[in-house]
Amino acid sequence: MNSEHEVLIIGGGPAGLSAALALGRMSRNALLCDDSRPRNAASSHLNNFPTRDGIHPAEWRNLARKDLEKYNTIRFFEGSVLSVVRSGSGFLAKVSSGESFIIKKIILAYGVVDKSLPIQGFQELWGKSIFHCPYCHGFEVRGSKIALLGNGEMLFHMLPLIYDLATDLVVLTNGKAEIKEEQKDLLKRKNIRLIEEKILSFAHEGEKLKSVTFENGEELEREAIYALPSFPFKLKSQIGEELGCEKDQFGFYKVAERGKTTIEGVFACGDNSSPAHSVLLAAASGGMAGAGVVHELLNEKLFA
Repeated sequence: MNSEHEVLIIGGGPAGLSAALALGRMSRNALLCDDSRPRNAASSHLNNFPTRDGIHPAEWRNLARKDLEKYNTIRFFEGSVLSVVRSGSGFLAKVSSGESFIIKKIILAYGVVDKSLPIQGFQELWGKSIFHCPYCHGFEVRGSKIALLGNGEMLFHMLPLIYDLATDLVVLTNGKAEIKEEQKDLLKRKNIRLIEEKILSFAHEGEKLKSVTFENGEELEREAIYALPSFPFKLKSQIGEELGCEKDQFGFYKVAERGKTTIEGVFACGDNSSPAHSVLLAAASGGMAGAGVVHELLNEKLFA
């Protein structure tokens, strides 16, 4: 049994690395567990991050890890956290190496799993010509033929962000449109074609989307697609739920300021606790969660 770590960080992406930086700066002992499943693994570039706009995601993570090397209170574990249970005033965590640790605080920094549509070509194009975020990928496809793929009310939350990017915009509902008549009228007024046919496949050459083929045999030339997420989001781990952390209707952990969840001693940050998904915002969230944990640890030490 190992009890040298005050904090367990589950997830080694932008949120977890930023949380570790905050903890390292305040000389807190933390174990960061990373099972190497980054959400942006399919992307060749990371954008909208000052000083690192356009960097490869793997390079960004390597630089972030390098920044942590000087903080000897931060340790990395390459593997999974199997379980975390309450143990006295803290927690008992078991990891995939077989080791167990007594931990005072937990930071849930694992992200979400993007659900792949069961359409030929979707998975191959994900992060390359099929995207989820115009802030992350919009600039590169501006002025092209774009489709917005999704259905229901959420279409009209994304539509304004996509509308100004495209020279030719089409909405694909992959089946009967579940939208209001006035919303259909809006699409007509703005010359946005609505296609309700089921999609058969996405034709592509390498990473470049060429066209969409529908089950009725029709084809539509497109250069990029924005796909709406399906709710609730699926998280990469069930540790939070097993600890009793409450979630909202979208599948995100309910958190207060500085990432505190509904369970004492457990914090959450990054894509698992907010619908605003980007590397920059995940990193900011991680920094806040790290600061929240530091605040609790030092208050407990001083006023014990």
